Amino acid sequence: MYIHPQVESFLAGIPNADSTPPIEEQRLAFSELWQSLAAPPPSGVSRTDVVFAGDGGDIPALVYTPAEATTDLPILLFLHGGGCCTLRPEDFDSTSAWLALEGDCAVVVPAFRQAPENPFPAPLDDCVAVYRQLLENGVAGGDSNRIAVAGDSGGGYLAAALCLDARELELPQPLAQILLYPMLDMASKSPSRISRDYFLNDEGLAGVIAMHAGDDLLNPRVSPLRAQSLHGLAKAYVLATSLDPLEDEARAYVQRLRAAGVDASWHLYEGVIHGFFSFGGIIDEGNDAVQHVAAMLRATWHRAQGVQK
Repeated sequence: MYIHPQVESFLAGIPNADSTPPIEEQRLAFSELWQSLAAPPPSGVSRTDVVFAGDGGDIPALVYTPAEATTDLPILLFLHGGGCCTLRPEDFDSTSAWLALEGDCAVVVPAFRQAPENPFPAPLDDCVAVYRQLLENGVAGGDSNRIAVAGDSGGGYLAAALCLDARELELPQPLAQILLYPMLDMASKSPSRISRDYFLNDEGLAGVIAMHAGDDLLNPRVSPLRAQSLHGLAKAYVLATSLDPLEDEARAYVQRLRAAGVDASWHLYEGVIHGFFSFGGIIDEGNDAVQHVAAMLRATWHRAQGVQK
């Protein structure tokens, strides 16, 4: 299987772990890694702190906006990865800033509750609560009528599950759901899940899934691929990687969305690993993928303006 030379060099430098450290140590290690591998952030983007209300208490969030932007920007609700157990909005600082600048939008990144302290459904409930409030009130400088949702890995799961929840709650669908190497079937035993071992493997996935979902793996709010119907969901853009154990479930989700009449596009990045979207400091394709998503966003906002007119 093809491995990008930059990825091969990175993988060769990762030490083999003999044990799974406590969650606090995992969080610190992943935060340091994500920040060390990120591309340099752009200039000309403002970051502000906001707070949303949730059933479990306040939900802090970071909001990124182009400094020269006018009001009424479209909004991207970006749900960060980390398996609903690790990582923080700050760890995606560069990625979020680039999406705001190149995607011509306000990017909202909530610090949803995480397992094991707050397992399912807490992270998803927080994301749905933020989405509700964005629909009702927008955010400073943002347009509540133009909202898309995106997420990577565990955040991709949350984005897909949010669309399912919105349908069941009779809330408007986002203009688009952008899913980056998403976790979509936590009970999966697909070939890619079992055979791939490049930075992320089945053992690592099993650990975060156990913390987040316990035995509730077949619930569609945990495993969106297992929803009885995907009819009526938002237009989907799904990006996956050829070295990722999650590739099969992402591909299967696109096929099921299309069968349900949902417009769904698929793009496979060859030779790069899970997480590469945030690794623009060492993997050129990470920066390419950010630009790819930004172009999707601009097209989404343009279509929405055409409908409004």
